[in-house]
Amino acid sequence: MNRFEINAISKSDFLKINEDDLMLITYPGRMGDEDGSTFIHRNGNDFIIYRVDGWMYGKDMDISLNDMLNQFPKWKESLEEKSDEKYKCIYMGFGNRLFVDNSIYDEFKPYLDKKVKEDLEGKEDKDSLKYGSIFSVWDNAFMDMVNEKGYVLRKKNRGVNYENIN
Repeated sequence: MNRFEINAISKSDFLKINEDDLMLITYPGRMGDEDGSTFIHRNGNDFIIYRVDGWMYGKDMDISLNDMLNQFPKWKESLEEKSDEKYKCIYMGFGNRLFVDNSIYDEFKPYLDKKVKEDLEGKEDKDSLKYGSIFSVWDNAFMDMVNEKGYVLRKKNRGVNYENIN
C-alpha cells in the first residue's frame, strides 16, 4: 500500500482544505490500514497525496478521526450511508473503504479494475480475494491514471497556498 510519495500535513493546513477538492480518501478497517487515512487533494491537474495516522497505535496524532469527520462532512455522510452525493464507496475488505469523488470515479474505475484483474490472475477463488486485491492495488491504479492522463503529483512543500485554493 501507498506506493507513492505521501506528504505530511499540519493541522492548520488540514483545516484549510475544502472537501470539494478531495478526490480520494480511505477509511481504516480492522486489518491492513487500521492506523489512519490517506487522502488526495486536487487543484486543477495537480494532485497532492496526504496521510494522517496514529489513530490505532497512538503515535503523534495531530489529526484525529473525529477531526477528519468534522472537516469532511460529506465523507462522514457517505460513511454513514446517508448520502452518495460526493463519493462512491469501494469496499476493500475488513472494514477498509476507499471513497472516490464522483467527478473522477468513471475515470479511475477502469484503472482499478485492470489492476485488480492483474493481481488476481492465476489465483483460485478470485471472488473471495477481490476485496483484498482492491486494497493492495488502488494506489497503483491511481498512479497509472495520473501517469496516463498527464496529471501532476505535487509536493506540498512546493508552495501550496491553501488560502487560495477554492
